[in-house]
Amino acid sequence: MILLDRSAKVIRANKAAELLSSDTGPLRLHKAEIAAFHPSFSRRLGELVQSALRGVPAATMSIPHPDDGRLVTLFVSSVRSRDIDRFASLDMQDAAVMIFVFDLAGPAEVPPTWLMDAYGLTLAEARVALPAALGRSVAEIATQLNISPNTVKTHLRRIFVKTGVRGQAELAGLVAPLRLMRGEVAT
Repeated sequence: MILLDRSAKVIRANKAAELLSSDTGPLRLHKAEIAAFHPSFSRRLGELVQSALRGVPAATMSIPHPDDGRLVTLFVSSVRSRDIDRFASLDMQDAAVMIFVFDLAGPAEVPPTWLMDAYGLTLAEARVALPAALGRSVAEIATQLNISPNTVKTHLRRIFVKTGVRGQAELAGLVAPLRLMRGEVAT
């Protein structure tokens, strides 16, 4: 997650966002400025930030990762008035724009215990849920975990029931915010 002030300057970025802004990443955080690795994506990101500063609730865009082309999704939102109080307690009362960065194909950083605690999954189910949330196929998960594809399918059915989702896409949406929480806020 990245927070911007009213002049579109970066005031906070968590470690996950900083990792995606490395020299080979899709984003650039330099001198409190945010940009994308390619000018055309930077222009679009700038447009979304300006829209958020004007009060447009939210918009998204995707940027291909320069290393392997996987899509990294940015969710750009204006900070709502009720959220300003939360940021004030963190000494960030000037926060005006939030950018959530979703790299769903990135490494699974969510500890299995988080899914176990949150949704009552068993360890085996949590181990299947994490790669499934990254879009891995049943065959890939079975190979990765050294279990049969039928076992993966059984776990997925149970995971979907316990989490209340209807498929892997919804599971990805459920796990993505947990991945954001995994990144610590940098100072």
